[in-house]
Amino acid sequence: MHYENRLYQILYPNQALVASQLAPEAFARHYLIGSIRHYSGKLVFADIDINFRHPYFDIEGGLQRLVPHEDGSPKHTKFICSYRVMEHMDFDSIKSLYISTSEAHVLELKPQEYDKVHHQGFLRTFAEIAPLSMLVISPYDMPEFGKFITQPGQTKGCPKLF
Repeated sequence: MHYENRLYQILYPNQALVASQLAPEAFARHYLIGSIRHYSGKLVFADIDINFRHPYFDIEGGLQRLVPHEDGSPKHTKFICSYRVMEHMDFDSIKSLYISTSEAHVLELKPQEYDKVHHQGFLRTFAEIAPLSMLVISPYDMPEFGKFITQPGQTKGCPKLF
C-alpha cells in the first residue's frame, strides 16, 4: 500500500523534526496514545512542507527509512532530529499548526494574516512553547511581542519562538 510521506515539527511536549506516514489526526493519536513511549498532556506540532530542506537536517535519510511495516501498515514515526530544530526551521515551510488534547482530539490552525486590534495598555498572556517554556504577561500585542522577544541581544528571548 502507498502512504503519503509527511514531515512534522513537534513543538510540545518536546521538540523534534519527524517523518511519518500518518495523517495529522492519526499522528497525534499515535504520539499520545499508541506509542510505546509514554507522553502525558497535550501535543503541539506543525505540518511541514515535504519539500523543505536545510543542511542541518538529514531529511532525505529520514524519508528513505520511512517505509511501511512488513504487514503493510504505515511507518508511524522516524525521528530526523531532536536538537536545535526551531532555529533551523523555515517558517514559510509550515503548512498548518495542530494542537491536541491529551485524548488526541486535534484542532488544525491554518496560517492567516494577523489583523486583531488591541487597546493600549491591555495585558495579554502568551504561552511560549518552543524553545522556551514560559507563560508571559505583556502589554505588547502579538506582532510587537514577537519582535521584542526575538530581538538579537534580548536576554529573555531567542532568535525564533513559537
